[in-house]
Amino acid sequence: MSFSTIDEYINTLDMNKKSYINEFVVFMKTSFPKITPEICYSMPMWCVGAKMYNGYVAVSAADKHYSVHFLDESYIIKLKEMLPNCSFGKRCINIKYGDDQTIAVVMQVVNEYLSSIL
Repeated sequence: MSFSTIDEYINTLDMNKKSYINEFVVFMKTSFPKITPEICYSMPMWCVGAKMYNGYVAVSAADKHYSVHFLDESYIIKLKEMLPNCSFGKRCINIKYGDDQTIAVVMQVVNEYLSSIL
């Protein structure tokens, strides 16, 4: 499925997924208002600079979890140390819907990561 806006992406989700993805989108808009989000690889992404290879954070919804993606693998390693009971993919952490403690930690790490490259 192809989306041109983050709102289009969010509106395709069921209510449960929508609330978690929207929470992350609001966090990003509030914390990093100068980073313009876009749809990239069919998910909401916040790129630092003109190219995603300068740094990015993205979010995507799955059936039983949602994922927060980072360009910098060292932040994923840091999250693995901080959250050993979570599952991880390539450059992402998978957060079960309803796991409010984990997303709070992830948001702190996102803040640290983006602040370090802005």
